[in-house]
Amino acid sequence: MRLKTDDTLRKALHGLYIALFKAKQDCPDDFNDGRLTKILTDIMGVENEGWRVVGITSEALNLLAKKGYDKKKLPRKLCRGHINDRIETTRELFKGEKPKELKEFFNYFLDKDQTVIMLNEQNRTKQFPDYHKIDNLDAELFPNGSLMGWKHGEKERECLRNLHSLQASSRKKQ
Repeated sequence: MRLKTDDTLRKALHGLYIALFKAKQDCPDDFNDGRLTKILTDIMGVENEGWRVVGITSEALNLLAKKGYDKKKLPRKLCRGHINDRIETTRELFKGEKPKELKEFFNYFLDKDQTVIMLNEQNRTKQFPDYHKIDNLDAELFPNGSLMGWKHGEKERECLRNLHSLQASSRKKQ
Protein backbone atom coordinates (compact mmCIF):
# COMPACT_ATOMS: atom_id res chain seq x y z
CA MET A 1 0.00 0.00 0.00
CA ARG A 2 2.97 2.32 0.44
CA LEU A 3 3.20 3.00 -3.29
CA LYS A 4 -0.20 4.64 -2.89
CA THR A 5 0.15 6.23 0.55
CA ASP A 6 3.77 6.94 1.53
CA ASP A 7 4.60 10.38 0.10
CA THR A 8 8.30 10.10 0.95
CA LEU A 9 8.67 6.76 -0.84
CA ARG A 10 6.57 7.95 -3.79
CA LYS A 11 8.72 11.06 -4.22
CA ALA A 12 11.94 9.02 -3.96
CA LEU A 13 10.80 6.49 -6.57
CA HIS A 14 9.45 9.21 -8.84
CA GLY A 15 12.82 10.96 -8.57
CA LEU A 16 14.53 7.79 -9.78
CA TYR A 17 12.09 7.61 -12.69
CA ILE A 18 12.86 11.25 -13.61
CA ALA A 19 16.61 10.50 -13.49
CA LEU A 20 16.06 7.51 -15.79
CA PHE A 21 13.94 9.62 -18.11
CA LYS A 22 16.79 12.11 -18.40
CA ALA A 23 19.34 9.30 -18.88
CA LYS A 24 17.26 7.92 -21.76
CA GLN A 25 17.11 11.35 -23.38
CA ASP A 26 20.87 11.91 -22.95
CA CYS A 27 21.99 8.39 -23.93
CA PRO A 28 19.16 6.71 -25.86
CA ASP A 29 21.35 3.88 -27.18
CA ASP A 30 22.42 2.94 -23.65
CA PHE A 31 18.90 3.04 -22.18
CA ASN A 32 16.84 0.92 -24.55
CA ASP A 33 13.36 -0.41 -23.70
CA GLY A 34 14.67 -3.71 -22.31
CA ARG A 35 17.19 -2.07 -20.01
CA LEU A 36 14.66 0.54 -18.81
CA THR A 37 12.13 -2.22 -18.12
CA LYS A 38 14.65 -4.14 -16.00
CA ILE A 39 15.68 -1.05 -14.03
CA LEU A 40 12.07 0.05 -13.52
CA THR A 41 11.16 -3.48 -12.37
CA ASP A 42 13.94 -3.41 -9.80
CA ILE A 43 13.00 0.05 -8.55
CA MET A 44 9.27 -0.55 -8.31
CA GLY A 45 9.66 -4.01 -6.80
CA VAL A 46 10.44 -2.51 -3.39
CA GLU A 47 6.79 -2.70 -2.39
CA ASN A 48 4.00 -5.23 -2.79
CA GLU A 49 1.95 -3.19 -5.24
CA GLY A 50 4.60 -3.84 -7.85
CA TRP A 51 3.63 -7.13 -9.53
CA ARG A 52 0.28 -7.14 -7.62
CA VAL A 53 -1.60 -10.43 -8.08
CA VAL A 54 -5.15 -9.91 -9.35
CA GLY A 55 -5.95 -13.42 -10.58
CA ILE A 56 -5.01 -17.05 -11.10
CA THR A 57 -5.56 -19.39 -14.03
CA SER A 58 -7.69 -22.52 -13.56
CA GLU A 59 -4.70 -24.68 -14.41
CA ALA A 60 -2.55 -23.08 -11.70
CA LEU A 61 -5.39 -23.23 -9.18
CA ASN A 62 -6.08 -26.90 -9.88
CA LEU A 63 -2.39 -27.76 -9.63
CA LEU A 64 -2.13 -25.94 -6.30
CA ALA A 65 -5.27 -27.72 -5.05
CA LYS A 66 -3.56 -31.09 -5.66
CA LYS A 67 -0.69 -29.94 -3.40
CA GLY A 68 -2.83 -28.54 -0.58
CA TYR A 69 -2.38 -25.01 -2.00
CA ASP A 70 1.26 -25.14 -0.91
CA LYS A 71 3.41 -23.35 -3.50
CA LYS A 72 6.59 -24.81 -1.99
CA LYS A 73 5.55 -28.25 -3.26
CA LEU A 74 5.61 -26.91 -6.84
CA PRO A 75 9.13 -25.57 -7.35
CA ARG A 76 9.50 -23.69 -10.63
CA LYS A 77 6.03 -24.62 -11.88
CA LEU A 78 4.25 -21.30 -11.27
CA CYS A 79 4.94 -17.66 -12.04
CA ARG A 80 3.28 -14.26 -12.07
CA GLY A 81 2.48 -13.21 -15.62
CA HIS A 82 1.86 -9.57 -16.43
CA ILE A 83 -1.53 -8.80 -17.96
CA ASN A 84 0.03 -5.85 -19.75
CA ASP A 85 3.35 -6.28 -21.51
CA ARG A 86 6.01 -4.69 -19.29
CA ILE A 87 7.99 -3.32 -22.22
CA GLU A 88 4.85 -1.57 -23.51
CA THR A 89 4.30 -0.09 -20.05
CA THR A 90 7.89 1.15 -20.04
CA ARG A 91 7.60 2.61 -23.55
CA GLU A 92 4.57 4.61 -22.48
CA LEU A 93 6.31 5.93 -19.35
CA PHE A 94 9.41 7.03 -21.27
CA LYS A 95 7.89 8.51 -24.42
CA GLY A 96 7.47 12.19 -25.04
CA GLU A 97 9.47 15.26 -24.14
CA LYS A 98 8.82 15.29 -20.39
CA PRO A 99 8.40 12.63 -17.69
CA LYS A 100 4.98 11.99 -16.21
CA GLU A 101 4.04 13.87 -13.06
CA LEU A 102 4.14 11.90 -9.81
CA LYS A 103 0.43 11.09 -9.57
CA GLU A 104 0.10 10.20 -13.26
CA PHE A 105 3.24 8.02 -13.08
CA PHE A 106 1.96 5.96 -10.14
CA ASN A 107 -1.59 5.68 -11.44
CA TYR A 108 -0.36 4.41 -14.78
CA PHE A 109 2.31 2.10 -13.42
CA LEU A 110 0.12 0.49 -10.75
CA ASP A 111 -2.71 -0.03 -13.23
CA LYS A 112 -0.41 -1.68 -15.78
CA ASP A 113 1.73 -3.76 -13.39
CA GLN A 114 -0.98 -6.25 -12.39
CA THR A 115 -0.18 -9.97 -12.57
CA VAL A 116 -1.88 -13.35 -12.69
CA ILE A 117 -0.52 -16.55 -11.13
CA MET A 118 -0.16 -19.13 -13.88
CA LEU A 119 1.84 -22.11 -15.04
CA ASN A 120 5.23 -21.17 -16.45
CA GLU A 121 4.28 -22.45 -19.90
CA GLN A 122 1.16 -20.26 -19.90
CA ASN A 123 3.39 -17.21 -19.55
CA ARG A 124 5.22 -18.13 -22.76
CA THR A 125 2.19 -17.97 -25.06
CA LYS A 126 1.12 -14.99 -27.15
CA GLN A 127 -2.50 -15.21 -25.98
CA PHE A 128 -2.94 -14.19 -22.33
CA PRO A 129 -4.81 -17.01 -20.56
CA ASP A 130 -8.23 -16.71 -18.99
CA TYR A 131 -8.12 -16.36 -15.22
CA HIS A 132 -10.21 -16.13 -12.06
CA LYS A 133 -10.13 -12.70 -10.45
CA ILE A 134 -8.72 -12.29 -6.96
CA ASP A 135 -9.79 -9.31 -4.88
CA ASN A 136 -6.41 -7.92 -3.89
CA LEU A 137 -6.80 -4.17 -4.24
CA ASP A 138 -4.42 -3.40 -1.36
CA ALA A 139 -1.84 -5.99 -2.47
CA GLU A 140 -2.02 -7.72 0.90
CA LEU A 141 -2.27 -11.18 -0.65
CA PHE A 142 0.71 -12.75 -2.42
CA PRO A 143 3.19 -10.03 -1.36
CA ASN A 144 6.54 -9.83 -3.10
CA GLY A 145 9.14 -12.29 -1.94
CA SER A 146 12.05 -12.10 -4.29
CA LEU A 147 11.64 -9.81 -7.24
CA MET A 148 9.66 -12.30 -9.30
CA GLY A 149 8.56 -14.57 -6.47
CA TRP A 150 5.85 -14.05 -3.90
CA LYS A 151 5.11 -15.03 -0.32
CA HIS A 152 2.45 -17.65 -0.05
CA GLY A 153 1.24 -18.28 3.49
CA GLU A 154 -1.96 -19.37 5.18
CA LYS A 155 -4.08 -16.40 4.10
CA GLU A 156 -3.09 -17.03 0.48
CA ARG A 157 -3.91 -20.75 0.82
CA GLU A 158 -7.30 -19.87 2.33
CA CYS A 159 -8.04 -17.46 -0.53
CA LEU A 160 -7.19 -20.16 -3.07
CA ARG A 161 -9.25 -22.81 -1.24
CA ASN A 162 -12.27 -20.50 -1.38
CA LEU A 163 -11.70 -19.69 -5.04
CA HIS A 164 -11.29 -23.38 -5.92
CA SER A 165 -14.47 -24.22 -4.04
CA LEU A 166 -16.36 -21.50 -5.96
CA GLN A 167 -14.92 -22.79 -9.23
CA ALA A 168 -16.03 -26.34 -8.42
CA SER A 169 -19.56 -25.29 -7.40
CA SER A 170 -20.01 -23.16 -10.55
CA ARG A 171 -19.03 -26.16 -12.69
CA LYS A 172 -21.65 -28.32 -10.95
CA LYS A 173 -24.36 -25.75 -11.76
CA GLN A 174 -23.53 -25.87 -15.47
